[in-house]
This record gives sequence, structure tokens and C-alpha cells, in this order.
Amino acid sequence: MMSKCKVGKNILDVVITQEKIEDKIFYVAQGIQIDVASQGLSLQEALDNVKDAAEIVIESSKDARTRIEEASEECIAPMITRICL
Repeated sequence: MMSKCKVGKNILDVVITQEKIEDKIFYVAQGIQIDVASQGLSLQEALDNVKDAAEIVIESSKDARTRIEEASEECIAPMITRICL
């Protein structure tokens, strides 16, 4: 199933990982098209934080804005998997 953003919105593909620091689990969200990352104690918090960070980067960088706009026109989302070595 493919999800779409509202008309006029841009898309940022994000990789989410979990990290344990002491006794707390953190979610780390990293943008693919632009160099942006953030974290949160919940998945939603990490996504909200990386969205805020991405908006700041896009506002201040023409190159980042171009990469996001180009990615938003594509229909194929990145695929990530884990393999055993």
C-alpha cells in the first residue's frame, strides 16, 4: 500500500532504529534525502522531532529543498532490510 502526502507537501523518507542508553529505549529517526536526525522516547516523538529538524534544514538550504522536492515526485519508497552475515 502506498501512502500519499497532501498536495503541496514534501516527503522525507526516514529510517527508524532503537537504541538503549542505560535503562531507557530511544527511537532514532534519520532522514534519507537530507542529512537530518533526531530522537525521542517514543516512535511518534522521534518522528515529530525529525520533522521539525527537517523543516529547519529545508528552510535554510536550497540544496536540501531541491532534494526533498525531487524525492517527493517519485513514487518508490526506499526498502530497508536486515541480512545475516
